[in-house]
This record gives sequence, C-alpha cells and structure tokens, in this order.
Amino acid sequence: MILALFGLGMFVFGGIMLIKPMAFSNGIAKFSSKSWFHSFEIASRLIVGLLLIWQSKYSTHSLLLLVLGIVICCASIFLVVVGSTEHKRFAILTSKIGVWFRPIGVFAILSGSVLMYLGFINCGV
Repeated sequence: MILALFGLGMFVFGGIMLIKPMAFSNGIAKFSSKSWFHSFEIASRLIVGLLLIWQSKYSTHSLLLLVLGIVICCASIFLVVVGSTEHKRFAILTSKIGVWFRPIGVFAILSGSVLMYLGFINCGV
C-alpha cells in the first residue's frame, strides 16, 4: 500500500505541474522561504525512505521499494551535507524553470500511475 500512496503523491504533484506549472514554481519559491523548509525536507524524505525500506520485505516488489527507499534516504542525507543555504538556493533556481514543469509533470503522472498500479496489485485490489 505504501507504494500506491507514494505513486498517488507523484500523480498529484505531477498533475499540478502539468495544469498549473507557474503556480507550482511560485509554490516552490514561497515554500523555500519558510524557516522550517530545510528541516521538513530532510525529515519527510528520511521518513518516507525508511518506510519504503521497511515495507520492502513485505512486498512482491521488494527490490523496487528498497531501491526507492535508499535513493530517497540518500537525498535526505545529501540535504544535510549541502546545508540549508545551498538547499534554498537550489530550490529558488529550480522554481525558475516555470512552464518547463509541464513535461516533468507528464513524467510524474505516468510514473505515479505505474507505482499506484504496482501498489494496488501488491494489495490484491
């Protein structure tokens, strides 16, 4: 089920990127100005990554969950290493791609759909 939820998150964010790319860009810029932005990004990635790793042993797609979990945990560790100033600078830089979020959104929707499908198959739905 965790894989389906992760896929749903990708699908939703992909939809926002596709339909309202400038709102997504502005949202990144606004979110990166919050004092808790860096800590939230680290903690949320670490929690999701650890959940995926933990659930991997119970899944028929164990390698996929394990790899996704490791990659997400590594992203969390990377954010700790680069620090909050560089992380914020990168977020602001990323927010400037604007309408180019549309093709990224298409990719996220497709990837999220596949992950939801795999997650639901794993649950027997």
